[in-house]
Amino acid sequence: MFNFKNMNIIDYVLLGIIIFFCFEAVFIHTGAFIWLIVWLIIVYLARQHYYRPVGRTFFWVGIIGFGITLLGTMTFKLLLFLSIVLLLLHWHQSKQASFVHHPQFPSNDTVTEKKILFTNKWFGKQKTQAEPYEWDDINIQTLVGESAIDLTYTVLPKGEPLIVVRHLFGTVRIVIPFDVEVSVHHSVFLGSIDVLGHRDDQVTNRVIHLQTDGYQSANQKVKIVTSMIAGKIEVTRE
Repeated sequence: MFNFKNMNIIDYVLLGIIIFFCFEAVFIHTGAFIWLIVWLIIVYLARQHYYRPVGRTFFWVGIIGFGITLLGTMTFKLLLFLSIVLLLLHWHQSKQASFVHHPQFPSNDTVTEKKILFTNKWFGKQKTQAEPYEWDDINIQTLVGESAIDLTYTVLPKGEPLIVVRHLFGTVRIVIPFDVEVSVHHSVFLGSIDVLGHRDDQVTNRVIHLQTDGYQSANQKVKIVTSMIAGKIEVTRE
């Protein structure tokens, strides 16, 4: 059951936007909603054949068509209006804030930027390399696409390594070694799951938490947190 007590203000805003968008799609601009789905499907399919001239053409036609259709929706106009209001409020508050001098003390801390495994992407597929790599926690988001993470090519540190993946539409595939316990916390509006044999092809507006029996006491384990509007999560052992 959906738990409103655990929601913060961002969750309420996102929920309100989804409800407003669904209301607009059903009662006001049904055609626009259908065309948005059509354009996304065209973009996704064309992306698989982007190396061909026809694929590139359909990809950009889909992007332009999706953008034009989105600009005409009331939901986009509402988001644009709210963004402008928030920017004006932030600007006003920054002007009102008094200047406070913070003395600078010498620090012995050294901060370096580490190499990351994944980056945020609008569209497309990204995956871990098929050779040994150094582990680093993953936190990414993608509009439409596929994320494939294979943990059999890395050594997980002790503690609770974390994988966070947010998709609007797409697929998340994660391969877990046999000696690693796993906890999966998945939130989806419409999709399917296949987690270590636990399968459900018709998941609707649910938050699902699956965990292997030895997770709490295991030395080697990984925590997976995923969320998407529509798509599939697949977790297997290898």
